[in-house]
Amino acid sequence: MNTRTKVGIDQLCIGMHVKLDGWVGHPFLFSSFKIKDQKQLDTLRSLGLKEIEYLPQKSDAKPLPMPAQPAAPAAPAVAATALNELMKQKKERIESLRQEMEQIQAAERKYVKTANAVKNVMRLANNNPAQAAEQASEIAAQLSEIFLAKQNPFIHLMGDNASDSSSHFHSLNVTMLALILAHAVGIEDAQTLRDIAQGAMLHDIGKAMVPSQVLLKDEDLTPSETKLLEMHPGYGIKLMQPVETLPRRVKEIILFHHETADGSGYPKGLKGEEIDQAVRIVTIANTYDNLCNQRVSARCKTPSEALSFMYKTEGAKYDKTLLSAFIKSMGIYPPGTIVMLKSGKVGIVMSIDSSDLLHPNLMLYDAAIPKNQAAIVNLRRDLDDSVDRTLRPSALPKPVFDYLSPRKHISYFVENAGSA
Repeated sequence: MNTRTKVGIDQLCIGMHVKLDGWVGHPFLFSSFKIKDQKQLDTLRSLGLKEIEYLPQKSDAKPLPMPAQPAAPAAPAVAATALNELMKQKKERIESLRQEMEQIQAAERKYVKTANAVKNVMRLANNNPAQAAEQASEIAAQLSEIFLAKQNPFIHLMGDNASDSSSHFHSLNVTMLALILAHAVGIEDAQTLRDIAQGAMLHDIGKAMVPSQVLLKDEDLTPSETKLLEMHPGYGIKLMQPVETLPRRVKEIILFHHETADGSGYPKGLKGEEIDQAVRIVTIANTYDNLCNQRVSARCKTPSEALSFMYKTEGAKYDKTLLSAFIKSMGIYPPGTIVMLKSGKVGIVMSIDSSDLLHPNLMLYDAAIPKNQAAIVNLRRDLDDSVDRTLRPSALPKPVFDYLSPRKHISYFVENAGSA
């Protein structure tokens, strides 16, 4: 528990962690922070405060002794000019934050629109597989264009209001993740990217023929139920094989997306290079999404836990080069990860720029800032801070949990950096 005490403004020094009242009446982006340089110290002294709240446990330095005589204040005109300039900079930063939040909301709208189009593909598949394949091809072409641009992909975390556990959201997630991985390993051929996207979108099309009591069961499946579930690739290819316009690679993704590099997969127990690269890509994307988004929330892994599990526990099942590229492309802290910074601040990773994976964009908890105005900050640009560790959502105090709203379903949408 952090002890708080008041100290005189003249006792402040670099390394002390202070807390200001409110958020509007000062030029700092946060109300609670560690004083890092003389400029911040001078700004605090220019606010006209006689004393300020100090948090010893978060500080690297102790307060200075109370001076016999108060320090001479800066000339009022000079202090006011400097403070006004800092307040102006804060307002500009707030406007920039507002625009960034609008970009996230715009990405969510695009995601929902695309998910609805994928949902329509799923509805069509049983009765009109050729039309379903055609519509899936059109969506795949649109999504592939993002990765054909020369800008680096920008990966956004979607809100729970934009996604749920429905099969079409899973199909879209796997499509986005597969394209992220394909881009990461240098696939630039437009047709190959479209095939990967279309195959990822249709990979679970055969699940429509699996009994719902098996698909929706929360407990572990019995051996006979597992056999029923494992029939879905065969059902899918039976449905889509007659579609002559469907590329061979897409059909292989539908049939073989549960094959593994070590031969332990199904339906044929293929190994390594016997499995097309496009299939191996979708397998990794599918597994990651399944680990993060299970029907029983208690079984869900955090994004970083899912990557660690795939690498350390199940590494033999995946193409090592592809898995390493996937982990690198998602970053050390994938969107959706809850992190604690070395300063003690807690936040959720909202997006990552594939060209700067060590410095994600975070939404940070600050009780003094209204949730709808929460700061989206970049570790490189805005903070002299770094990640200390990741946290499970269940470890968060209720006020922090409610503020950050950890996602029940981890969903991503990608834009190129030029439009993000």
